[in-house]
Amino acid sequence: MRVSGTEVFTMTVYDRYRSLLHKLALVRARAPGGDSPEVDALLDTMDEVWDAMSEGERAAMERERERLNPAPGPDEHSVPA
Repeated sequence: MRVSGTEVFTMTVYDRYRSLLHKLALVRARAPGGDSPEVDALLDTMDEVWDAMSEGERAAMERERERLNPAPGPDEHSVPA
């Protein structure tokens, strides 16, 4: 498929948030020791984008985040209560 040079891709706020989430993961992987000015700036931007998302977009993003970062299961090495 050929795309003409005059077509413009418009990113939705949902797409923007996904992009920022991916970038945050990359930045944190580079500097796993803690927060940095870059992480702080990304988180601030993510807050602004989150506020611009609809309730449906937020719900979809929550499901996607759960899918990408599942809750840890019970620790197989722990002693049962």
